[in-house]
Amino acid sequence: MNKSISSYSVLRNVITIIVFLLSMQSEMFAQQAGSPRVSTIKLLDTYVGGGTDPDRTRLKELVYEVQSSVYFYDNVVKTYGATPVSLYTDFNGFIRLPQATFQKETIELITIRIDNPSQIISTLNLSTLSAFTKLKYVYILTTFPYTLQQISQVVTSTNTPYIVVYKSDMGS
Repeated sequence: MNKSISSYSVLRNVITIIVFLLSMQSEMFAQQAGSPRVSTIKLLDTYVGGGTDPDRTRLKELVYEVQSSVYFYDNVVKTYGATPVSLYTDFNGFIRLPQATFQKETIELITIRIDNPSQIISTLNLSTLSAFTKLKYVYILTTFPYTLQQISQVVTSTNTPYIVVYKSDMGS
C-alpha cells in the first residue's frame, strides 16, 4: 500500500516539473524580433495556478467571479454595475477602445474574445490603453486553436506594465 502512495507522489512531482518546464519554454518564445512585443505572454491556467501572490489571486477573481463590467461590441457600450472593473470586447472593439466613451479609469481587466482567425486584422497595440489608469491585466481568449507564438505576433506594446494571459478554448 505504501509503495503505491509513494509511486503516486513521485509521479505527481514529475508531472508538476514537466508542466513548469513547458510553461517556462512557452514564455521564452513570447518575445519575437520586429515591433516591440510584450515581455511575456502566459497561459491563463498556468499563470493563475502557479502561486498565491496578489496578482495571480486578483486575476483569478476577475476572470472567474462575477464583476461589474463593460461590454463593448459593435461600437455599443453596455455597462453592468456601478463601478466596472472588467471590460469585454472583441478584436475590432479593442482597436476602437481609445475612442469609446465609458468609465475607463476603474477597469482592471480587458478580455479580448476572438472567435475566428479572420477577425485578426492587425495588431493589438497595448500602448493605446493609457486612459485605463487601473488596468493591470489583458486576457486574450480564442475559440479556435491559437499558439503562444501566433499570439505573440499579434500583441505589441511599448513599455506597458500589463500582465498578458491567453487561453485557446474551443468550447467557449
